Amino acid sequence: MAAQQAIAAAIIDGSIHAGLDVALGDLREWHKLRAWCKNCSHHAEVKAAALIRRYGKDALFSTVERALLCTSCDRGGPVRLEIHKLPRN
Repeated sequence: MAAQQAIAAAIIDGSIHAGLDVALGDLREWHKLRAWCKNCSHHAEVKAAALIRRYGKDALFSTVERALLCTSCDRGGPVRLEIHKLPRN
């Protein structure tokens, strides 16, 4: 519950940027993830379910971000995850 409150409190303009270290399992179905490469500014949508399968639901953003590689410039880190809320119907 505290993690969900932290996520809700940190959402700014529909997105939350890295710096809030939450577990992948704290994400909900209305959250959409984007990875952002700080080297080349490439953005890509990332499937939360795929990250959970690979790293586990208890994996923290900080751990996952260090393991991600940019598919545009093929450099490891710094890649940041952003949480976006899906638009309401």
